[in-house]
Amino acid sequence: MDIRQIRTFVTIARLGSITKAAEALHVTQPAASGQIKSLEEDLSMRLFARTTTSLALTQAGQELLPKAERILEVFADFRNRAKVLSGQVAGKLRIGVAMLDPERMRMGEFMRTMVTAYPALQMELQVSRISWLLEALQLGDIDGAVFVGRNAPPDAEGLVLTELAFRLVAPAAWKTRLQGASWSDAALMPWIRTSRPSAVHEMLTDIFREAAIKPVEVVEADHELLISSLVAAGVGIGLIREDLALEAEAAGELMIFSDYRAMTRLIFIYPELRIGDPTIAAAIGALKTVWGIE
Repeated sequence: MDIRQIRTFVTIARLGSITKAAEALHVTQPAASGQIKSLEEDLSMRLFARTTTSLALTQAGQELLPKAERILEVFADFRNRAKVLSGQVAGKLRIGVAMLDPERMRMGEFMRTMVTAYPALQMELQVSRISWLLEALQLGDIDGAVFVGRNAPPDAEGLVLTELAFRLVAPAAWKTRLQGASWSDAALMPWIRTSRPSAVHEMLTDIFREAAIKPVEVVEADHELLISSLVAAGVGIGLIREDLALEAEAAGELMIFSDYRAMTRLIFIYPELRIGDPTIAAAIGALKTVWGIE
């Protein structure tokens, strides 16, 4: 029995699939299956009940899973503490970044701080939509993510960097149409929807629920600059960051519709199992410096 078998057992149990676990662990499916088979032989018991269509923990597997998770936590803590004591912050740190204005997220300052303080640490940034960031974090394809949302997802820790305000905006040419318009009137006009899951989708859903409306959604877009451009072009009503809305309104490109301010957060998220990891700790320290967080 070794730590790789324990890690494979926990990963398969969490993802419910040998194929997904193999991808997350960066091993082949036969290798993952072989590690579980060897572990079951060492323990003289079955950990998973297999059928042609499903994979589930046996009663023994359910009882042993929490202990296996604690073993991994202790092992990770031991390894991470040893790295700290040796002054070692090296390797690779893969950070996912939401599709938001990089300057607004202070990514340049963050990267400069990291490469200056930790020259032996290789940094890798990947920009993508929220759905990919969440899946990649779960599968271990990235180590952390700068994420837009109200809370960290399950099994993840989060460092809140700042609060973000969003405003509803409409084409500037609609000013007369929207003057004195009710929510019901606005619901009859075209709206720009966003993909799910996303912070904007979450906020729009709240707006629709509170106003008791079901708007006509004509276009789906998942980037704030694209949404702003579509609104300015006269496509429909959308939700964008407040600073962008104010800037575009001042330029006469669009108009802010209603006084409603939707709130969300910019958060750095990382797996709970990575708490204490020197590379994650380094990223957290750099982000706190960049954002002035004590």
